[in-house]
Amino acid sequence: MPDLFAFSPTTVLLCVAVLAVLWLLTRRPSGLPPGPLLLPFVGNALSMGSDLRITFKKLRQQYGDIFSVYMLNTPVIVLNGYNTLRDAIVKNAEVFSDRPYSVLTDFMLKGKGVSGTSGELWREQRRFALNTLREFGAGRNIMENKIHEEVSQFLEAFEAERGQGFDCKRLVNNAVSNVVCSTMFGKRFEYTDPLYVTFLKAIDDIFADLGAAAVSNVLPIVRFLPGDLFKFKKTMRNMDTITTLLIDPMIKEHLQNHDDDNVDDFIHAYIKEMRLRKDKQEDTTLDLENLAMTIADLFLAGTETTATTIRWTLAYFLHNPDVQEKCFREIQENIGQSRRPSMKDKTNLPYVEATIMEVLRRADIGPLSLPHTVPHDVQFRGYTFPKGANVILMLDSVLQDPDVWGDPDIFRPGRFLDDTGKIVKKEEFIPFSLGRRVCLGESMARMEMFLFLTTMIQRFKFVPVDGQMPSLDGIFGITNSPKPFLMKAIHRI
Repeated sequence: MPDLFAFSPTTVLLCVAVLAVLWLLTRRPSGLPPGPLLLPFVGNALSMGSDLRITFKKLRQQYGDIFSVYMLNTPVIVLNGYNTLRDAIVKNAEVFSDRPYSVLTDFMLKGKGVSGTSGELWREQRRFALNTLREFGAGRNIMENKIHEEVSQFLEAFEAERGQGFDCKRLVNNAVSNVVCSTMFGKRFEYTDPLYVTFLKAIDDIFADLGAAAVSNVLPIVRFLPGDLFKFKKTMRNMDTITTLLIDPMIKEHLQNHDDDNVDDFIHAYIKEMRLRKDKQEDTTLDLENLAMTIADLFLAGTETTATTIRWTLAYFLHNPDVQEKCFREIQENIGQSRRPSMKDKTNLPYVEATIMEVLRRADIGPLSLPHTVPHDVQFRGYTFPKGANVILMLDSVLQDPDVWGDPDIFRPGRFLDDTGKIVKKEEFIPFSLGRRVCLGESMARMEMFLFLTTMIQRFKFVPVDGQMPSLDGIFGITNSPKPFLMKAIHRI
Protein backbone atom coordinates (compact mmCIF):
# COMPACT_ATOMS: atom_id res chain seq x y z
CA MET A 1 0.00 0.00 0.00
CA PRO A 2 1.56 3.37 -0.99
CA ASP A 3 2.67 5.77 1.72
CA LEU A 4 0.69 9.02 1.43
CA PHE A 5 3.62 10.89 2.89
CA ALA A 6 5.86 9.62 0.10
CA PHE A 7 4.33 12.13 -2.38
CA SER A 8 6.46 15.18 -3.06
CA PRO A 9 5.34 18.62 -1.76
CA THR A 10 4.84 19.70 -5.39
CA THR A 11 2.43 16.82 -6.07
CA VAL A 12 0.50 17.56 -2.88
CA LEU A 13 0.23 21.25 -3.76
CA LEU A 14 -0.93 20.39 -7.27
CA CYS A 15 -3.61 18.07 -5.92
CA VAL A 16 -4.77 20.73 -3.46
CA ALA A 17 -4.88 23.31 -6.27
CA VAL A 18 -6.93 20.99 -8.51
CA LEU A 19 -9.35 20.24 -5.68
CA ALA A 20 -9.67 23.96 -4.94
CA VAL A 21 -10.43 24.75 -8.59
CA LEU A 22 -12.99 21.94 -8.77
CA TRP A 23 -14.61 23.25 -5.57
CA LEU A 24 -14.83 26.73 -7.04
CA LEU A 25 -16.25 25.40 -10.31
CA THR A 26 -18.95 23.37 -8.55
CA ARG A 27 -19.75 25.84 -5.77
CA ARG A 28 -23.11 27.56 -5.91
CA PRO A 29 -22.70 31.26 -5.02
CA SER A 30 -24.03 32.34 -1.65
CA GLY A 31 -27.66 33.49 -1.80
CA LEU A 32 -28.42 31.82 -5.14
CA PRO A 33 -31.55 29.64 -5.05
CA PRO A 34 -30.82 25.95 -4.42
CA GLY A 35 -30.40 23.44 -7.20
CA PRO A 36 -28.75 20.20 -8.29
CA LEU A 37 -25.05 19.43 -7.95
CA LEU A 38 -22.87 21.24 -10.47
CA LEU A 39 -20.30 19.54 -12.66
CA PRO A 40 -17.11 21.39 -13.54
CA PHE A 41 -17.32 23.47 -16.73
CA VAL A 42 -20.74 22.13 -17.85
CA GLY A 43 -22.83 22.92 -14.78
CA ASN A 44 -26.13 21.04 -15.18
CA ALA A 45 -26.22 21.10 -18.99
CA LEU A 46 -25.80 17.33 -19.33
CA SER A 47 -28.77 16.49 -17.09
CA MET A 48 -31.44 18.78 -18.54
CA GLY A 49 -33.14 16.26 -20.83
CA SER A 50 -35.01 16.95 -24.08
CA ASP A 51 -38.16 18.28 -22.38
CA LEU A 52 -37.39 20.96 -19.81
CA ARG A 53 -40.94 20.83 -18.46
CA ILE A 54 -40.29 17.34 -17.11
CA THR A 55 -36.82 18.22 -15.78
CA PHE A 56 -37.98 21.42 -14.09
CA LYS A 57 -41.06 19.74 -12.61
CA LYS A 58 -38.82 17.18 -10.88
CA LEU A 59 -36.45 19.88 -9.65
CA ARG A 60 -39.39 21.91 -8.30
CA GLN A 61 -40.55 18.90 -6.27
CA GLN A 62 -37.05 18.66 -4.80
CA TYR A 63 -36.07 22.33 -4.33
CA GLY A 64 -39.32 24.31 -4.24
CA ASP A 65 -40.88 27.05 -6.38
CA ILE A 66 -37.57 28.86 -6.91
CA PHE A 67 -34.46 26.94 -7.88
CA SER A 68 -31.40 27.45 -10.06
CA VAL A 69 -29.44 25.45 -12.60
CA TYR A 70 -26.31 26.24 -14.56
CA MET A 71 -26.04 25.98 -18.32
CA LEU A 72 -22.25 25.77 -18.59
CA ASN A 73 -21.22 28.85 -16.60
CA THR A 74 -24.51 30.72 -16.93
CA PRO A 75 -26.90 30.73 -13.94
CA VAL A 76 -30.56 30.15 -14.78
CA ILE A 77 -33.16 30.81 -12.07
CA VAL A 78 -36.51 29.11 -12.57
CA LEU A 79 -39.74 30.51 -11.08
CA ASN A 80 -42.78 28.29 -10.55
CA GLY A 81 -46.35 28.86 -9.41
CA TYR A 82 -48.69 31.77 -10.06
CA ASN A 83 -47.96 33.68 -6.84
CA THR A 84 -44.20 33.54 -7.44
CA LEU A 85 -44.52 34.68 -11.06
CA ARG A 86 -46.92 37.49 -10.17
CA ASP A 87 -44.74 38.73 -7.31
CA ALA A 88 -41.73 38.85 -9.62
CA ILE A 89 -42.94 40.28 -12.92
CA VAL A 90 -46.00 42.23 -11.79
CA LYS A 91 -45.27 43.46 -8.28
CA ASN A 92 -41.53 43.85 -8.98
CA ALA A 93 -41.80 44.69 -12.67
CA GLU A 94 -39.13 47.39 -12.47
CA VAL A 95 -36.39 44.83 -11.90
CA PHE A 96 -37.82 41.73 -13.61
CA SER A 97 -38.87 43.10 -17.02
CA ASP A 98 -35.51 43.19 -18.80
CA ARG A 99 -34.34 40.63 -21.33
CA PRO A 100 -30.92 38.99 -20.90
CA TYR A 101 -28.22 39.62 -23.46
CA SER A 102 -28.49 36.99 -26.18
CA VAL A 103 -25.88 36.35 -28.84
CA LEU A 104 -28.59 34.88 -31.04
CA THR A 105 -30.99 37.82 -30.66
CA ASP A 106 -28.15 40.28 -31.09
CA PHE A 107 -27.28 38.75 -34.45
CA MET A 108 -30.86 38.09 -35.57
CA LEU A 109 -32.45 41.40 -34.56
CA LYS A 110 -29.28 43.47 -34.12
CA GLY A 111 -30.26 44.05 -30.50
CA LYS A 112 -33.40 45.88 -31.60
CA GLY A 113 -36.98 44.89 -32.32
CA VAL A 114 -39.48 44.57 -29.48
CA SER A 115 -38.86 41.25 -27.71
CA GLY A 116 -35.08 41.31 -27.48
CA THR A 117 -34.50 44.79 -26.11
CA SER A 118 -34.69 46.59 -22.79
CA GLY A 119 -34.75 50.16 -21.55
CA GLU A 120 -36.19 53.12 -23.45
CA LEU A 121 -35.72 51.47 -26.84
CA TRP A 122 -37.97 48.59 -25.82
CA ARG A 123 -40.52 50.82 -24.07
CA GLU A 124 -40.99 53.19 -27.00
CA GLN A 125 -41.10 50.47 -29.68
CA ARG A 126 -43.50 48.34 -27.65
CA ARG A 127 -45.75 51.29 -26.76
CA PHE A 128 -46.05 52.27 -30.40
CA ALA A 129 -46.68 48.69 -31.57
CA LEU A 130 -49.34 48.06 -28.90
CA ASN A 131 -51.17 51.31 -29.63
CA THR A 132 -51.09 50.71 -33.38
CA LEU A 133 -52.30 47.11 -33.19
CA ARG A 134 -55.02 48.16 -30.74
CA GLU A 135 -56.16 50.92 -33.10
CA PHE A 136 -56.16 48.52 -36.07
CA GLY A 137 -58.19 46.08 -34.01
CA ALA A 138 -60.90 47.50 -31.77
CA GLY A 139 -60.49 51.06 -33.03
CA ARG A 140 -60.90 50.77 -36.80
CA ASN A 141 -61.66 47.10 -37.55
CA ILE A 142 -58.76 47.07 -40.02
CA MET A 143 -57.40 43.88 -38.54
CA GLU A 144 -60.75 42.09 -38.52
CA ASN A 145 -61.31 42.93 -42.18
CA LYS A 146 -57.85 41.60 -43.07
CA ILE A 147 -58.49 38.40 -41.14
CA HIS A 148 -61.87 37.96 -42.85
CA GLU A 149 -60.22 38.35 -46.25
CA GLU A 150 -57.63 35.73 -45.35
CA VAL A 151 -60.21 33.32 -43.91
CA SER A 152 -62.02 33.39 -47.26
CA GLN A 153 -58.83 32.57 -49.15
CA PHE A 154 -57.91 29.92 -46.61
CA LEU A 155 -61.27 28.18 -46.96
CA GLU A 156 -60.88 28.02 -50.74
CA ALA A 157 -57.51 26.33 -50.39
CA PHE A 158 -58.84 24.15 -47.57
CA GLU A 159 -61.76 23.06 -49.75
CA ALA A 160 -59.40 21.72 -52.40
CA GLU A 161 -57.69 19.34 -49.96
CA ARG A 162 -60.35 18.51 -47.39
CA GLY A 163 -61.70 15.31 -48.97
CA GLN A 164 -58.55 13.27 -48.58
CA GLY A 165 -56.62 12.76 -45.39
CA PHE A 166 -54.20 15.68 -45.12
CA ASP A 167 -52.03 17.57 -42.67
CA CYS A 168 -53.34 21.13 -42.41
CA LYS A 169 -50.08 22.60 -41.08
CA ARG A 170 -49.00 24.17 -44.38
CA LEU A 171 -52.37 25.81 -45.06
CA VAL A 172 -52.73 27.11 -41.50
CA ASN A 173 -49.20 28.53 -41.50
CA ASN A 174 -49.81 30.16 -44.90
CA ALA A 175 -53.02 31.80 -43.72
CA VAL A 176 -51.78 33.05 -40.34
CA SER A 177 -48.57 34.44 -41.87
CA ASN A 178 -50.63 36.23 -44.50
CA VAL A 179 -52.64 37.97 -41.78
CA VAL A 180 -49.39 39.35 -40.40
CA CYS A 181 -48.32 40.35 -43.94
CA SER A 182 -51.63 42.17 -44.45
CA THR A 183 -51.29 43.97 -41.12
CA MET A 184 -47.61 44.86 -41.53
CA PHE A 185 -47.43 45.50 -45.29
CA GLY A 186 -51.04 46.06 -46.35
CA LYS A 187 -50.61 43.17 -48.76
CA ARG A 188 -51.40 39.46 -48.84
CA PHE A 189 -49.75 36.83 -51.03
CA GLU A 190 -51.01 33.90 -53.01
CA TYR A 191 -49.99 30.71 -51.25
CA THR A 192 -48.06 29.58 -54.34
CA ASP A 193 -46.18 32.87 -54.80
CA PRO A 194 -42.45 31.87 -55.00
CA LEU A 195 -41.46 34.87 -52.87
CA TYR A 196 -43.98 33.93 -50.20
CA VAL A 197 -43.00 30.24 -50.30
CA THR A 198 -39.33 31.16 -49.77
CA PHE A 199 -40.26 33.55 -46.98
CA LEU A 200 -42.36 30.95 -45.14
CA LYS A 201 -39.68 28.30 -45.48
CA ALA A 202 -37.16 30.68 -43.92
CA ILE A 203 -39.49 31.24 -40.94
CA ASP A 204 -40.16 27.49 -40.59
CA ASP A 205 -36.43 26.75 -40.65
CA ILE A 206 -35.73 29.40 -38.03
CA PHE A 207 -38.21 27.84 -35.61
CA ALA A 208 -36.92 24.35 -36.36
CA ASP A 209 -33.30 25.37 -35.75
CA LEU A 210 -33.70 27.94 -32.98
CA GLY A 211 -33.29 25.44 -30.16
CA ALA A 212 -29.93 24.22 -31.46
CA ALA A 213 -28.79 27.73 -32.42
CA ALA A 214 -29.54 28.96 -28.88
CA VAL A 215 -26.46 27.04 -27.70
CA SER A 216 -24.56 30.12 -28.91
CA ASN A 217 -26.06 32.07 -26.00
CA VAL A 218 -24.16 30.00 -23.44
CA LEU A 219 -21.24 29.00 -25.65
CA PRO A 220 -20.65 31.86 -28.13
CA ILE A 221 -17.59 30.16 -29.63
CA VAL A 222 -19.79 27.63 -31.48
CA ARG A 223 -20.50 30.18 -34.21
CA PHE A 224 -16.80 30.14 -35.16
CA LEU A 225 -16.49 26.35 -35.38
CA PRO A 226 -16.10 24.70 -38.81
CA GLY A 227 -19.36 23.48 -40.29
CA ASP A 228 -22.69 24.39 -38.71
CA LEU A 229 -23.45 21.74 -36.10
CA PHE A 230 -25.70 24.05 -34.06
CA LYS A 231 -27.44 25.69 -37.06
CA PHE A 232 -26.27 29.18 -36.08
CA LYS A 233 -25.07 30.10 -39.58
CA LYS A 234 -28.18 28.68 -41.20
CA THR A 235 -30.40 30.66 -38.82
CA MET A 236 -28.56 33.86 -39.68
CA ARG A 237 -28.92 33.15 -43.40
CA ASN A 238 -32.65 32.60 -43.01
CA MET A 239 -33.01 35.79 -40.99
CA ASP A 240 -31.13 37.66 -43.73
CA THR A 241 -33.48 36.12 -46.31
CA ILE A 242 -36.53 37.42 -44.43
CA THR A 243 -35.20 40.98 -44.17
CA THR A 244 -33.63 41.37 -47.62
CA LEU A 245 -36.26 39.45 -49.58
CA LEU A 246 -39.39 40.96 -48.11
CA ILE A 247 -39.11 43.40 -45.21
CA ASP A 248 -36.56 45.85 -46.65
CA PRO A 249 -38.25 46.05 -50.10
CA MET A 250 -41.63 46.60 -48.43
CA ILE A 251 -40.28 49.45 -46.31
CA LYS A 252 -38.69 51.02 -49.40
CA GLU A 253 -41.97 50.76 -51.31
CA HIS A 254 -43.90 52.31 -48.44
CA LEU A 255 -41.45 55.22 -48.20
CA GLN A 256 -41.99 55.96 -51.89
CA ASN A 257 -45.78 55.78 -51.67
CA HIS A 258 -46.41 57.09 -48.16
CA ASP A 259 -49.49 59.24 -47.56
CA ASP A 260 -50.22 60.52 -44.05
CA ASP A 261 -53.95 60.51 -44.86
CA ASN A 262 -53.99 56.87 -45.94
CA VAL A 263 -52.55 54.81 -43.08
CA ASP A 264 -53.94 51.29 -43.09
CA ASP A 265 -50.93 49.11 -42.27
CA PHE A 266 -48.17 49.01 -39.67
CA ILE A 267 -45.36 50.37 -41.86
CA HIS A 268 -47.32 53.44 -42.93
CA ALA A 269 -48.35 54.07 -39.30
CA TYR A 270 -44.71 53.79 -38.19
CA ILE A 271 -43.42 56.12 -40.94
CA LYS A 272 -46.08 58.69 -40.09
CA GLU A 273 -45.24 58.69 -36.39
CA MET A 274 -41.47 58.62 -37.03
CA ARG A 275 -41.65 61.72 -39.23
CA LEU A 276 -44.00 63.50 -36.85
CA ARG A 277 -41.59 63.08 -33.93
CA LYS A 278 -38.61 64.16 -36.01
CA ASP A 279 -40.48 67.24 -37.25
CA LYS A 280 -41.07 68.11 -33.59
CA GLN A 281 -37.35 67.46 -32.95
CA GLU A 282 -38.20 64.91 -30.27
CA ASP A 283 -35.71 62.29 -29.13
CA THR A 284 -37.02 59.01 -30.48
CA THR A 285 -35.95 55.46 -31.25
CA LEU A 286 -38.43 55.28 -34.14
CA ASP A 287 -36.19 54.87 -37.19
CA LEU A 288 -36.02 52.63 -40.25
CA GLU A 289 -33.63 50.11 -38.73
CA ASN A 290 -35.84 49.62 -35.69
CA LEU A 291 -38.86 49.40 -37.98
CA ALA A 292 -37.29 46.50 -39.90
CA MET A 293 -36.32 44.65 -36.73
CA THR A 294 -39.72 45.24 -35.10
CA ILE A 295 -41.48 43.77 -38.14
CA ALA A 296 -39.19 40.74 -38.07
CA ASP A 297 -39.84 40.41 -34.35
CA LEU A 298 -43.62 40.55 -34.81
CA PHE A 299 -43.47 37.97 -37.58
CA LEU A 300 -41.50 35.52 -35.46
CA ALA A 301 -43.74 36.10 -32.45
CA GLY A 302 -47.07 36.34 -34.22
CA THR A 303 -47.16 33.43 -36.65
CA GLU A 304 -45.96 30.23 -35.03
CA THR A 305 -47.99 30.44 -31.81
CA THR A 306 -51.31 31.27 -33.49
CA ALA A 307 -50.92 28.62 -36.19
CA THR A 308 -49.88 26.06 -33.57
CA THR A 309 -52.95 26.83 -31.42
CA ILE A 310 -55.29 26.31 -34.39
CA ARG A 311 -53.66 22.95 -35.15
CA TRP A 312 -53.88 21.89 -31.50
CA THR A 313 -57.60 22.78 -31.53
CA LEU A 314 -58.18 20.47 -34.48
CA ALA A 315 -56.23 17.69 -32.75
CA TYR A 316 -58.37 18.03 -29.62
CA PHE A 317 -61.52 18.09 -31.76
CA LEU A 318 -60.60 14.70 -33.20
CA HIS A 319 -60.19 13.33 -29.68
CA ASN A 320 -63.30 15.10 -28.36
CA PRO A 321 -66.03 15.04 -31.03
CA ASP A 322 -68.62 16.00 -28.41
CA VAL A 323 -66.79 19.28 -27.82
CA GLN A 324 -66.63 19.92 -31.56
CA GLU A 325 -70.37 19.29 -31.94
CA LYS A 326 -71.25 21.50 -29.01
CA CYS A 327 -69.22 24.34 -30.58
CA PHE A 328 -71.04 23.82 -33.89
CA ARG A 329 -74.48 23.85 -32.27
CA GLU A 330 -73.68 27.09 -30.48
CA ILE A 331 -72.54 28.69 -33.74
CA GLN A 332 -75.59 27.37 -35.58
CA GLU A 333 -78.00 28.70 -32.96
CA ASN A 334 -76.45 32.17 -32.73
CA ILE A 335 -75.11 32.80 -36.24
CA GLY A 336 -76.45 30.13 -38.56
CA GLN A 337 -74.59 29.17 -41.70
CA SER A 338 -75.60 31.95 -44.09
CA ARG A 339 -73.16 34.60 -42.85
CA ARG A 340 -69.61 34.55 -41.61
CA PRO A 341 -68.87 35.04 -37.90
CA SER A 342 -67.56 38.41 -36.68
CA MET A 343 -66.01 39.65 -33.47
CA LYS A 344 -69.42 41.01 -32.46
CA ASP A 345 -70.56 37.39 -32.13
CA LYS A 346 -67.94 36.54 -29.54
CA THR A 347 -70.08 37.33 -26.49
CA ASN A 348 -72.81 35.02 -27.84
CA LEU A 349 -70.41 32.08 -28.25
CA PRO A 350 -69.12 31.43 -24.72
CA TYR A 351 -68.58 27.70 -25.24
CA VAL A 352 -66.49 28.32 -28.36
CA GLU A 353 -64.45 30.88 -26.43
CA ALA A 354 -64.07 28.47 -23.49
CA THR A 355 -62.86 25.77 -25.89
CA ILE A 356 -60.16 28.05 -27.32
CA MET A 357 -59.12 28.98 -23.78
CA GLU A 358 -58.91 25.32 -22.80
CA VAL A 359 -56.74 24.56 -25.82
CA LEU A 360 -54.40 27.41 -24.84
CA ARG A 361 -54.25 26.06 -21.28
CA ARG A 362 -53.94 22.36 -22.00
CA ALA A 363 -51.72 22.48 -25.09
CA ASP A 364 -49.32 24.79 -23.27
CA ILE A 365 -48.01 26.49 -26.43
CA GLY A 366 -45.22 28.48 -24.77
CA PRO A 367 -44.50 26.62 -21.52
CA LEU A 368 -41.33 28.54 -20.61
CA SER A 369 -42.06 31.94 -22.11
CA LEU A 370 -39.03 34.01 -23.13
CA PRO A 371 -36.30 34.55 -20.51
CA HIS A 372 -36.16 37.62 -18.28
CA THR A 373 -33.22 39.03 -16.36
CA VAL A 374 -32.45 41.57 -13.63
CA PRO A 375 -30.40 44.75 -14.26
CA HIS A 376 -28.55 44.46 -10.94
CA ASP A 377 -28.33 42.12 -7.96
CA VAL A 378 -31.87 41.69 -6.62
CA GLN A 379 -33.14 40.24 -3.35
CA PHE A 380 -36.32 38.25 -3.90
CA ARG A 381 -37.99 35.90 -1.45
CA GLY A 382 -34.81 35.43 0.53
CA TYR A 383 -32.57 34.72 -2.47
CA THR A 384 -30.05 36.77 -4.41
CA PHE A 385 -30.66 37.05 -8.14
CA PRO A 386 -27.30 38.11 -9.58
CA LYS A 387 -27.13 40.80 -12.24
CA GLY A 388 -27.62 39.34 -15.73
CA ALA A 389 -28.87 35.93 -14.59
CA ASN A 390 -31.45 34.29 -16.85
CA VAL A 391 -34.86 34.10 -15.17
CA ILE A 392 -37.27 31.51 -16.57
CA LEU A 393 -41.02 31.82 -15.95
CA MET A 394 -42.55 28.35 -15.91
CA LEU A 395 -46.01 29.14 -17.32
CA ASP A 396 -46.48 25.38 -17.45
CA SER A 397 -46.38 25.25 -13.65
CA VAL A 398 -49.44 27.52 -13.56
CA LEU A 399 -51.45 26.27 -16.54
CA GLN A 400 -51.09 22.64 -15.42
CA ASP A 401 -51.35 23.26 -11.65
CA PRO A 402 -53.77 20.76 -10.01
CA ASP A 403 -54.32 23.16 -7.09
CA VAL A 404 -55.74 25.69 -9.56
CA TRP A 405 -57.53 23.51 -12.11
CA GLY A 406 -58.36 20.33 -10.17
CA ASP A 407 -57.94 18.00 -13.13
CA PRO A 408 -55.41 19.77 -15.38
CA ASP A 409 -54.70 16.65 -17.47
CA ILE A 410 -58.32 16.50 -18.65
CA PHE A 411 -59.46 18.54 -21.67
CA ARG A 412 -62.59 20.22 -20.28
CA PRO A 413 -63.77 23.57 -21.72
CA GLY A 414 -66.52 23.77 -19.10
CA ARG A 415 -63.95 24.78 -16.48
CA PHE A 416 -64.07 28.28 -18.00
CA LEU A 417 -67.86 28.60 -17.70
CA ASP A 418 -69.99 29.42 -14.64
CA ASP A 419 -73.37 27.90 -13.80
CA THR A 420 -75.12 30.31 -16.18
CA GLY A 421 -72.84 29.45 -19.09
CA LYS A 422 -70.86 32.69 -18.98
CA ILE A 423 -67.07 32.91 -19.31
CA VAL A 424 -65.06 32.75 -16.09
CA LYS A 425 -61.64 34.37 -16.38
CA LYS A 426 -59.25 33.04 -13.77
CA GLU A 427 -56.20 35.16 -13.05
CA GLU A 428 -54.07 32.01 -13.33
CA PHE A 429 -54.98 31.72 -17.02
CA ILE A 430 -51.72 33.14 -18.42
CA PRO A 431 -50.93 31.45 -21.76
CA PHE A 432 -49.62 34.80 -23.05
CA SER A 433 -47.57 35.37 -19.88
CA LEU A 434 -48.22 38.43 -17.69
CA GLY A 435 -46.69 41.71 -16.60
CA ARG A 436 -44.99 44.23 -18.86
CA ARG A 437 -43.68 41.53 -21.19
CA VAL A 438 -47.06 39.95 -21.87
CA CYS A 439 -47.25 38.79 -25.49
CA LEU A 440 -47.37 41.82 -27.78
CA GLY A 441 -49.56 40.05 -30.34
CA GLU A 442 -52.13 38.71 -27.86
CA SER A 443 -55.05 40.79 -29.19
CA MET A 444 -54.26 39.87 -32.80
CA ALA A 445 -53.81 36.20 -31.91
CA ARG A 446 -57.12 36.02 -30.03
CA MET A 447 -58.93 37.63 -32.95
CA GLU A 448 -57.32 35.30 -35.49
CA MET A 449 -58.04 32.17 -33.48
CA PHE A 450 -61.68 33.12 -32.93
CA LEU A 451 -62.45 34.09 -36.53
CA PHE A 452 -60.53 31.23 -38.16
CA LEU A 453 -61.90 28.54 -35.85
CA THR A 454 -65.53 29.69 -35.74
CA THR A 455 -65.63 29.85 -39.54
CA MET A 456 -63.99 26.43 -39.87
CA ILE A 457 -66.39 24.87 -37.35
CA GLN A 458 -69.32 26.55 -39.09
CA ARG A 459 -68.40 24.99 -42.45
CA PHE A 460 -66.77 21.64 -41.63
CA LYS A 461 -66.82 18.64 -39.35
CA PHE A 462 -63.32 17.32 -38.64
CA VAL A 463 -62.78 13.57 -38.39
CA PRO A 464 -59.72 11.30 -38.10
CA VAL A 465 -58.41 9.26 -41.02
CA ASP A 466 -59.15 5.52 -40.65
CA GLY A 467 -59.68 6.01 -36.93
CA GLN A 468 -56.07 7.06 -36.33
CA MET A 469 -55.97 9.71 -33.62
CA PRO A 470 -53.29 12.40 -33.43
CA SER A 471 -50.85 12.23 -30.55
CA LEU A 472 -51.52 14.70 -27.74
CA ASP A 473 -47.86 14.56 -26.74
CA GLY A 474 -46.35 17.59 -28.40
CA ILE A 475 -42.94 18.32 -29.83
CA PHE A 476 -41.18 20.44 -27.21
CA GLY A 477 -39.07 23.25 -28.65
CA ILE A 478 -39.38 27.02 -28.82
CA THR A 479 -43.10 26.23 -28.81
CA ASN A 480 -44.94 23.07 -27.85
CA SER A 481 -46.35 22.00 -31.20
CA PRO A 482 -48.47 19.00 -32.19
CA LYS A 483 -46.88 16.11 -34.01
CA PRO A 484 -47.93 15.85 -37.68
CA PHE A 485 -51.36 14.28 -38.09
CA LEU A 486 -53.89 13.60 -40.82
CA MET A 487 -57.58 14.49 -40.77
CA LYS A 488 -60.57 14.84 -43.07
CA ALA A 489 -63.06 17.70 -43.22
CA ILE A 490 -66.71 16.94 -44.02
CA HIS A 491 -69.03 19.71 -45.21
CA ARG A 492 -71.71 20.77 -42.77
CA ILE A 493 -75.14 20.66 -44.40
